Amino acid sequence: MKEGISVEERLSRKQDKPSEDLSCNWHYKKSPSYSDFASTDLSGEWCIFVSPTDMDDAWSKISSAIEAEQLIFAKVSTALRSMGRDGHVICVYTRDWADRQDLMRARKVLQSLGFVKELGYKRDIDTRNRIYGSGESYLRA
Repeated sequence: MKEGISVEERLSRKQDKPSEDLSCNWHYKKSPSYSDFASTDLSGEWCIFVSPTDMDDAWSKISSAIEAEQLIFAKVSTALRSMGRDGHVICVYTRDWADRQDLMRARKVLQSLGFVKELGYKRDIDTRNRIYGSGESYLRA
């Protein structure tokens, strides 16, 4: 812990690096031209699981792609959310899980950023219906 900063202040101060942030569960990033994103029965996300040591670099890549308008919206778990877990998750959203072309376009962007291992795509309606575990992915690519 940094000297001169109380525990209370450390817990309430938002950090730029999600791996160091204990003030909130998630960091969010949205495309500059797409301001009305909301989780709906049609939206869904590619789930990228990363180790604590790789997380800030991975989030930086995703964040840059969003700023460049290659992706529309994402969130990443912070140190607070990931306590007691093996790593972090980055969720990269699309508007409509039925739009297979857009799902694969977003997946290709992720591959171009170095996320080449197979990823799962989860529909938000499945999350709302509490579908978790081995059958939670709508698509794997």
